[in-house]
Amino acid sequence: MKKEEEYVEISRGKRLASNLVAAIGIFICGAVLLVFGLTGERVGVSVASLIAPVILSSLGLIFLTTSLIQGNSVTLYLAVILLVCAVVSFVANLTEVTYGMLYPLYISSPAIASAITMIMSKDYNFHLKIIVVFAVPAIFFAFFAAELWTVAVLVPALIMYAGFLALYAALAVNSVAEE
Repeated sequence: MKKEEEYVEISRGKRLASNLVAAIGIFICGAVLLVFGLTGERVGVSVASLIAPVILSSLGLIFLTTSLIQGNSVTLYLAVILLVCAVVSFVANLTEVTYGMLYPLYISSPAIASAITMIMSKDYNFHLKIIVVFAVPAIFFAFFAAELWTVAVLVPALIMYAGFLALYAALAVNSVAEE
């Protein structure tokens, strides 16, 4: 939050709309899981393979909707992270693609969320830093997951990147201290 921004209470109407969205979303989540619990085996989908992705998507959609109603960029950030995790979970549970191939998306989810959130928050500098911090190791892990890198390359690359971030932080703190 920028220094000049103030906390603003949302209106009763927006609070009511957000609460209704949450209640309806939770109900639909339970209903979807119940339907697949009762009929899933007949259609070849186990409810156990849907629990995580359905809950993640429901929460993500609830947060997405309420963030748009309230104009809240923090809720939008959380919504995007939940939706990215839901997509990974759906793909891993319902296709032949494994978590071992998809986990770099989990690592990159804060970067993806910042890329979308910076549009609403208009705090581009902050979100670009978050994108870089998370996207680079996600790329490293994607190379590893695709078997283009071995642990012998991944670990030194991550250590060097951590050193680079520490150097950047030290220089950034030093420049702020001098001002």
